[in-house]
This record gives sequence, structure tokens and C-alpha cells, in this order.
Amino acid sequence: MKLEPQIEELYRMLDRELDNFPSGTKFYSVRKLMDKFKCHRGVLDRTLERLEADRLIERVPQVGIFSSVTRRPNAYKVLLAVLDWPSEVTLEWNRMAGVYTETHHGWQLCKTMLVPDSDTIASLNTDGFDAAIIRTPRADISTDEMKWLASLSIPVVLLNADTGSFPVSNVRSADAGGAILACHHLYQCGHRQIAIVQSEPHSLPTDKQAVSFDYLSKLLGIRLIKIDCMTASGEYAQYKAYLGMKQYLEEHDGAAGFTAVYAITAEGVPGIMTALREFGYELPRDISIMAHSTEQIGKFYHPALTAVCADLSAEVEAAFTGIAAILKKKIANFKAEIPMKLIERDSVRTLTPNERI
Repeated sequence: MKLEPQIEELYRMLDRELDNFPSGTKFYSVRKLMDKFKCHRGVLDRTLERLEADRLIERVPQVGIFSSVTRRPNAYKVLLAVLDWPSEVTLEWNRMAGVYTETHHGWQLCKTMLVPDSDTIASLNTDGFDAAIIRTPRADISTDEMKWLASLSIPVVLLNADTGSFPVSNVRSADAGGAILACHHLYQCGHRQIAIVQSEPHSLPTDKQAVSFDYLSKLLGIRLIKIDCMTASGEYAQYKAYLGMKQYLEEHDGAAGFTAVYAITAEGVPGIMTALREFGYELPRDISIMAHSTEQIGKFYHPALTAVCADLSAEVEAAFTGIAAILKKKIANFKAEIPMKLIERDSVRTLTPNERI
């Protein structure tokens, strides 16, 4: 098999990765590069030779590999700070932000990780960056942190956070609108008794979903059963969702008392499905399920998941176009709320009038 296509692909990946290493700083070791990019030693060696020939790196025997990158003087350098957390939303946002900066001229993206419930926003070092996009490490943002953000000389965009009256930009999905969209869809499909499952730690976005779903369900005459899995930060959402649903069914002698489930986040859905099946329920024949999600989550669940989805590509577009407008002095800051969209798959069944309970 010819190695050239593999070398070309690895070259492009390492070329982009070097943007996170200012000139003179030590790059990854050979072992780290092989593990991180899943490449063979021969492909890596030839790729490193090309990078060195192009003066993008310098290899020092017995010491390591060093970045020599000084390019892109006219590109805006953007710091993307995200949670060190296995969230599909975060991973997909990161991927789309990378695609955006690769396909739109004039951007250079550098990523860093924040530890949930530990790192503070003010711990970020924004020196040398033209802008920053931050997914906050906690649900609440203190007044001092907001003041610190507002005092920065570069534009900052917070993701899925309410910045209130502070002159700090934000981009967020319309979580409350998504919950209303989900509730209305289940109602249209004939469901009048619905369980809402909270399998993630409580936060402003998730609590807004629950409140909005509850509000519309009351207007529509839906009986809402609330199952709070009491998930703490760092706990495994699927397992907590399984335990929460199992406990509810055990306490009710296996009688669900609902025809549909709305999960606050899709990560917990496999756990919910497992618990229901252990008690003999078939999905979606007996019980329908939908969730708040992204388009990527749930495609391969069985049955495939109907969901209200955050429009992450629109969020990424809003963040970067907003930053560009600030840097060009067209606006001082901006706030964007992106509508969610309904993705219909196989997990929600329409009930006949006789099946409605």
C-alpha cells in the first residue's frame, strides 16, 4: 500500500496541531504522536522529515521535537476553552469549530481544557490571543468572573451561558424552546402521561428545559412524572439513568404509568432503555422515548432516537461571525440564541385514541 496518502493526511493534521505550539516550545514526543494520531512509525518519520524540511519543526536528538511555527500573522488567533468531560455536545462543537477555521480564511484555533467544578474561568491565560470562546466549567458564573471577562481586552464568547446585562457575548441553544418542541411533539403523537428523566447534573440549561416542559404539559393537560436520577458532576449518566428508572419501576411494582419518556439529555437514554426492557417493555410499542440531543447522538440506538437537537453548526457560525464583527469594530458584543430542531426517527410511536391513558 502506498504511504503517500497517509503521509499527506498526517502532515495536514500535524500542521494544524502545531498552531497550538508557539515557536520554540516543545512538541509531542514520537511515542505521543503515534498514540494520539494512530500512525505507524514509518509514516510518522517521513511526515516529520517533511515538516522539518518546511521549517515547521526542529528535531533535536535525545531532546525532542520543537515547534518553529511563526506563520499566519494575519489570522485571528482564537482560544477555544472547553470542558474536560466526555460530552457529545462538547466533542461535536470542537469538531465543527475546527472544520470552520479550516474552511474559512483568517482563523487560527487553539484549544485548552477546563476541569469541571474545579478550574475557574479566570484561570485561563488569554495572552497572545485575539479572541476566546469558552464553555464554562460550572453551571453558575460568579459576578467576579463576569467582571473579569468584561475587563479583558479581547472579545470573549461564552457558550450556553446567560451573561445577563454584562457586556460579554454569548451563544446558546434555545433549550427552553427545545423542551417545548419535544412536549408538543409527544402530545401530537397522542401521549398524555409522560415521564421526564433528569440524568445529568442540574444546571441552568437543563433546569430551564424541565421548567419549560412542565409548563407546557400543564397547559396541554399532560400528567408529568418526574424522575430525578440525582446525578452529580463526574458520575456516569447512563448508569444513573438506569438506576433512576429501575428504582421508579420497582417502587411502582413494574407499572410505568406513562406512555412516553423525555430525557433531558440523550447520553442517559441507553440506561433508560435497559431498565424498561428489564421490566418487559418493548420500545416503542409500549413506551416511546425522545430526548434533548445533538444530531449525532442516537442515530445508532435501537430504536433510533427521535430528538430535539441543538443546531451546533449554526452556533459555531454565530460565534465566529460575531467575533469577526467585534474585531472589525462593527459591534461591541452580541448575544445569540439558536433555535433547536426536531429530528424524527423510530423511538416515538403515534398512539390511537384508544391507547391514550
